Amino acid sequence: MLRCAAVSVLVLLASCEFGGPLVNHDGDTDTDTTETGGSECGPTTAIVDTVIDGDTVVLMTGQHVRLILVDTTEITNDKNECWGQDARQFTVDRVEGREITLEYEVECLDQYGRLLAFISVDGVEVNRALLEQGQACLAYFPPDGEDRVFEYQQLETAAKQAGLAMWGACDPVPCD
Repeated sequence: MLRCAAVSVLVLLASCEFGGPLVNHDGDTDTDTTETGGSECGPTTAIVDTVIDGDTVVLMTGQHVRLILVDTTEITNDKNECWGQDARQFTVDRVEGREITLEYEVECLDQYGRLLAFISVDGVEVNRALLEQGQACLAYFPPDGEDRVFEYQQLETAAKQAGLAMWGACDPVPCD
């Protein structure tokens, strides 16, 4: 009896470790939210299909991902704020068509149904790079990012002081 229980636990752990199906809060199995591996929120790795703007990407699965702790200027049909296209291109150059790693915090989704995540490519966190290189403003919406907000605030301040990217090009800076 004990041997069967141990084997069951190992099988369960193996399915979690190697990208097995997710179990929703209602107990249903959910296999369509992961590409390779997953968490309770969504995939932990995925390929980016397209970049909407500097802080929002679309995965090959069709899921939209909003980057935690950053906000880039807007580019829409009726809005083209200073540095919006540049911030979008910054993100395109790093993630479009590439495999990313997603790291989730407390909240899985925002009010628009987008996954909320920190994303990385080849070990480089894109959220951090956006702030560090003056492509984005800090956008803190508790509880997500609480453990990184101070560090990210310092990155934004350093980029501002150096006049990097939008901080040197936009007057006024849309998120300042």
